[in-house]
Parts: sequence; structure tokens; C-alpha cells
Amino acid sequence: MISVGAIWAGLSYFVSKPAEGDFHFDLGKGRSLDIYCEGEFFYEPPGYVSYQITENGKVLVPERDFCGIGPQRVPSGRLEVLSTQDGETIAFRRNFNVMIMHDFKTNRSWPDENGQVKWNDFLLAIELLQRFKQEGQDLYSDLVDHYLKFYLSSPDEKFSVNQVWVKQGDQAELQLHVIDWNAGKTQLLLPREKISVPLTEKFVWRSGWGAGWLSNNRFGVWVTGAGVHVWEFSDDGMGTELPAPLDAELVEDVKSFPAYRFEPQSFRL
Repeated sequence: MISVGAIWAGLSYFVSKPAEGDFHFDLGKGRSLDIYCEGEFFYEPPGYVSYQITENGKVLVPERDFCGIGPQRVPSGRLEVLSTQDGETIAFRRNFNVMIMHDFKTNRSWPDENGQVKWNDFLLAIELLQRFKQEGQDLYSDLVDHYLKFYLSSPDEKFSVNQVWVKQGDQAELQLHVIDWNAGKTQLLLPREKISVPLTEKFVWRSGWGAGWLSNNRFGVWVTGAGVHVWEFSDDGMGTELPAPLDAELVEDVKSFPAYRFEPQSFRL
């Protein structure tokens, strides 16, 4: 019994002892942000870093994981918390990369409980980042920046199209960057007209658009409200959009491409 008691006391000590890598940020108005890193005693890959937000002793955001971490166990680099002028929106960032945001007015926190970014989380992040931008603080988060990006390779793997939905006000504009692996060069495919959709829940991302390769040298995109676009690549790797009107069968082939399913993403150090 004495041995069991000693072991239990030892475990309690490690649980209660603050980890060397924990961080406490005083946010003013009785608010605080605490970062907790898994201690070496309990660490087993993959490890996690979590955070908790309190106000006047009341827990607003219970401890939740927001980042995976490797053997180093402790986030390194420049760690800081920024806030809007009214102090109601805060952003925690590491090496200028925003990893946590919280809105005290509505008690909304980003990312979600599992440290992942899904569509609703993406919209929330855009909203909160915009508050900082309106005050002259143009913050960056790679999780937000890369959420609406993906690659599609041609059947012969000569070309790879990087499709990026770029935020432009309340719209998202589709940009197509093509990599020619054989020639080692890239180009931007410019459509006849901008391909834009509302950056809100009004646009159904799971069924409102699609993209894919029709052959080794033909790539097509369709977007609700923006029509069908097809590019053809010449032997030197340059892409040219086919003029309208497109052949009806070609249009149907492009419209058969499904929408890309954006996968939940999470931070990892």
C-alpha cells in the first residue's frame, strides 16, 4: 500500500507541476490565455498543444487541442498575442502565423474543438482576420491561406494545376496556376471572365462547381453562375482557353466533374 501511495503521489506531482513549456498571456479586463504543452512524462507521439481562455476566473473556452507537436514538445520561436483596439478580438500567433483567435463578444473561438479547420471555421477565421485588417493589422494564417487550395495532375502527370480560391472582399475568385514538370515552369491560366462565387454559405461548395482533366492536354472547370471553361495545352506547355461557344458534348463532359471535397486541416509543429 505504501508503494502504491508513493506512485500515486508521484503521478499527482507530475500532473500538478506546471510544464516548462506552458505559457500564460494576460489579456486585460480579467481575461487570460493559457497554452499547455504535453509534459515529457506523459508524452507519446503524436503529442498535442492545447489552450484555455478564462475571464475573471470563469472558463470561457475549456482546454482544447489546437496543434500537434513532435519530439520538441514545446512551441519555439516568437510567440505573441495581438488584439483589436477594443480588446474584444484576440489572435495568438507563432512566428507571425496566427494559430488561435477568439471573439469575446460572441464567445466564438477558432479553430474548432479538435484543432481542425472546416468550412464554418474557415468563414469564422475570415471574419475575425478582417477585423484586424480594418485596423491596419494584416494578419496571416497558413491554415486559412491553404484551405481553399488543391492540385490536380494530368493523366500523364506532365502538368499539375494548383487551384486557389482567393478571397476578394465578399467573393472568392478562382485562380489556376499550372506547373509544367518537364519544362520546369509555371503559368497562370486566365479565363475570359473572372470566375467568382459568394464567400458565404449561399454558395454550395459540395455541388456548385467541379474541375478535372479531359485528356493529357485539356483541363476544364465549371462553376455555377460562371459557366464552363476549358484550356488546351500545346506541345510547348502553354495553355489557351477554348473560345465560346463550346461544343455541347464537351460542356457536358466538364459538368460531370465533381466538386473537390475540402478536407479538414489542422496545425502541426
